[in-house]
Amino acid sequence: MSKMEKAAQRVLTPLILGNPGKIALEDQGILAMWAQKTALTAMLVSSDEQREGGYGLARSEYKAFYLHRERMQPLDCSRFWIGEYAEDDGFSAVRVTPLVLHSPRNPEPDVPCGYALTIVLGRVVVQGIRFTSADAEVDVKSTMDMPQLWPGQGTLQWPGGTPCTRESFLGFADGKRLRGVDGQVALQPWRQAAHMPESVHAGDQVAVPAMCRKHVVSYPATLLMEAMRGRFYAFLRTCGCQVTYLLHTDSDRSRFRAHGDDAVRIYKRLPGEEQRLVDGTEPFLCKRLPADADAAIMKAASQL
Repeated sequence: MSKMEKAAQRVLTPLILGNPGKIALEDQGILAMWAQKTALTAMLVSSDEQREGGYGLARSEYKAFYLHRERMQPLDCSRFWIGEYAEDDGFSAVRVTPLVLHSPRNPEPDVPCGYALTIVLGRVVVQGIRFTSADAEVDVKSTMDMPQLWPGQGTLQWPGGTPCTRESFLGFADGKRLRGVDGQVALQPWRQAAHMPESVHAGDQVAVPAMCRKHVVSYPATLLMEAMRGRFYAFLRTCGCQVTYLLHTDSDRSRFRAHGDDAVRIYKRLPGEEQRLVDGTEPFLCKRLPADADAAIMKAASQL
């Protein structure tokens, strides 16, 4: 892993800073492997229950990645592209979206066929797709026309294709710019993971549908106002199933990041002093997140 990290750092550092350059063929598999490793690490916050329901990544993905670590390339049935994040606003993200193959004549499958992973780091955006079964693999292209990173096709020039912006990021990260080459089968986000009901702002509370799909959890609308000012917070909420979740506010949503005992342990490891807000008759406890919220949560999760 140290060899992979050093190679990725050497190649990515000038690109992250926005300096155009070339990526040699021998480095492309390593960069794709690094992106896949980063996504797998980010998804460690998913619980066993969430994995069984398709919301996280199966343990078999981690086992396969470990067994093939010496190859210095991503898992089989993977494809990657590398492009430019067009804005210099300090935004960074790691997003994983379950995908299904959809045919107009058939209902949506019960389980995903794979997942899209998207990473923004400085001025670089890397997107990949991994089919978890060779039987489900189809030839895929990105309508963003970003250079294909893996499988490698020769030295590539960066940047290239249509840049990703803050406005286009969510649709892009949900795999909505990926297409099957033959045009017969559509790739789309798995509805159960990507189409949760929206939150509701009512009075001094924001009600968020819980992952159980049976209950809602709430947090003070004060945090919504804070999010509009670019200040984000992490907090714990328990639904009617007596399941505790770790959530945090973001620029455009409230995000579930962990579940059960792991949620509590990650929250305790997050940096910063705990704050008490007035929430009716009970204090509401939360932590102000640093600018790179994803990195802070991933670091706390890796310490479990």
